[in-house]
Amino acid sequence: MTTAIALQWAMFSRSATARVVTALAVLATPLFGIGAVALARSKTITGASAAKFEPFVEGAFGDAVGAVDGQILTVVMMLTAGFAVAWLFGREFADRTYGTLFALPVSRTQLAWAKVTVASSWVVACVTAAIALTMVGLAITQAAGTQGAGLTGSLVVVLLRVGAAGLIMGLLGLPFGWVAVRFRGYIGALGAIIGVVAVSQILASVGLGQWVPYVAPALWAGAGGEEASSSIGAAHLLWALAFAALGAWAAVRAFARATLD
Repeated sequence: MTTAIALQWAMFSRSATARVVTALAVLATPLFGIGAVALARSKTITGASAAKFEPFVEGAFGDAVGAVDGQILTVVMMLTAGFAVAWLFGREFADRTYGTLFALPVSRTQLAWAKVTVASSWVVACVTAAIALTMVGLAITQAAGTQGAGLTGSLVVVLLRVGAAGLIMGLLGLPFGWVAVRFRGYIGALGAIIGVVAVSQILASVGLGQWVPYVAPALWAGAGGEEASSSIGAAHLLWALAFAALGAWAAVRAFARATLD
């Protein structure tokens, strides 16, 4: 199994896809989170756009960043992890390398679990880096003279919750591996990601977001406000994790049983 993981990691880490999704997953949250709050408080936004930034004008700077990060990290991790998983599973078919796997000394089941392990480890690393960089960014912002940008105990708790929600959303990218295998390439999985985002938003708008795996973690992180966050319990988050685990198992099973034709 160690050999399979090393093989998959080498393949993934050297790809352009890995570089792009890693940069987005790690940098989007600290840059857009701190940047959005700073822009909101610069009083340079006018017109219809001003209403979107209005919630981030009041209160401590750091608290506003935490609220924005809950919206950004959950969405970014779902998209980037979905793309990463789709590439890991789909490239074997898109590049016509699946047939060569039969000659390897490890089984296709082991290779599939290695892909899941690599993707999951990547999600953990990216979320950890994104939250750490956010904390560093807030420290720099405070040193530059911005009031309320310091890390408080309550803000650290918020950021840890945002990180946990981002981790769950990242793991929810694993089911797209099953789609990539079924469509024998990553293009179908990319379409599925877009479809899931659209359907999830519709279900959330009609009040069903609590039991939608791709919505509940974001609501818990504060993407829908305090009231929506308080409505998310352990059962909703465990269901999201269970869905991710089921999707990972389905992807492995489909990959191991795929044929050459």
